[in-house]
Amino acid sequence: MPASFLRKTAIPLLILLLTAVLLPACGPSDNAASPSPSAPSSTSDSSPAQSPAATESASPAVSEPTMRTYKDAVDRTVEVPVAPKRIIAHYYAAEMQALGVPIVGTNFINAKLALTEEQLQGVEDIAGDGLVPNLEKTLNLQPDLIVVPDFLQAADLDALSKIAPTVVIGYGADALTRLSVLAELVGQPEKATDWIARYEAKAAEKRALVQSSIKEGETASAFILYSDDQFYVYNKQRLGPTLYDAFGFAIPPKVAELFANNPDELWATISLEKLPDYAGDRLFLIAQNGTEEGKKAAEELLQGPIWKSLPAVQNGKAYVVEDRWAMNDPLTLDWLLDEMAALLSK
Repeated sequence: MPASFLRKTAIPLLILLLTAVLLPACGPSDNAASPSPSAPSSTSDSSPAQSPAATESASPAVSEPTMRTYKDAVDRTVEVPVAPKRIIAHYYAAEMQALGVPIVGTNFINAKLALTEEQLQGVEDIAGDGLVPNLEKTLNLQPDLIVVPDFLQAADLDALSKIAPTVVIGYGADALTRLSVLAELVGQPEKATDWIARYEAKAAEKRALVQSSIKEGETASAFILYSDDQFYVYNKQRLGPTLYDAFGFAIPPKVAELFANNPDELWATISLEKLPDYAGDRLFLIAQNGTEEGKKAAEELLQGPIWKSLPAVQNGKAYVVEDRWAMNDPLTLDWLLDEMAALLSK
């Protein structure tokens, strides 16, 4: 058979043979039809569809409120920030310092009686005429919360409220209560709780150090003499937390009687001749020695016959102390624990 004929017939037969072998391999198979459980198909049909119920229950997350309603010391309802960031604390800088809450503005005349220059760094003085904050300085600080005492007038509160939410805090409240109120206002009540716990532990420690020098039922009273010869006896709010609560002195009956109908009064004016009626077994006098008039008034009192006739003076239990003893803030209360313990230990 010629070679050319073999070539012509062999090639078509080879093609037919290859076709017969390859066609079954190209057909559908069970393995190819089923997607791998570890490698899901990328087609949209293979992804599980959400049920209508699941789709309806999905909803966007609810955002936390940024404002809340607060009723202040003069029964005003104020919308205040939940977490204020730019606070002006007029007359309450020491409380904010105790809480570790930063402020942007305060009244320096008051704040510097309890705070150092370092503690006031970054804080602006917003003092104005008299007791009222300067409105322009207050506005420039762009506060989101203004805190003021309750001796401001309604017109002043209205003016401040046009700048930012303005809350009135009772100035006559005892320092620890006021601290708790302010901590709740700024949304951090636990800070007041922690501070008070540390203070009470320190008070117990200091009292134990001097307990042997304080007689059972021993009384104590505190007074302040201003340069205009005005003489005042203090109620429990001023020096009371130190004298009566921390160190356990009793309040003289006449002093208790004087404030019985006005327990929130900080002090009362008395004549110098009435001093013996209100003097306790221990007597603390705050003299205003910052001016010549104050020094002169104190000298006249201390050298006069009424002062010298007092049993506390004759027994060496009368003390003339500096201005800061008149402050009523948490930082001063903490400072007074050290001062009082040192004084009673002499």
